[in-house]
Amino acid sequence: MWKIFFTYRDKSKCTVTGKGTITPGLAVKYLYRYGLHAAESIYQQYPKKDHEPVPMEEKMRELGVDATEMKTAVLQAETLLDRMQGEGE
Repeated sequence: MWKIFFTYRDKSKCTVTGKGTITPGLAVKYLYRYGLHAAESIYQQYPKKDHEPVPMEEKMRELGVDATEMKTAVLQAETLLDRMQGEGE
């Protein structure tokens, strides 16, 4: 079992839980869905006594995904989309 804890600037939190081990596809999915605007994202593999919590970006690097690059690209795309939608009004 594993969990990802997302904490936001306003101190609100979101937790995602999964069975077995996390896959690169699930890591990208949850980071995209919940972590783009999070102030902190922590990955925890269970049992806790056998695994230390790690930043989600570090876990994604371990899975072969560059989380920082992904977040930057998605946020740039969202900004561009917002601008394009604003021009059409």
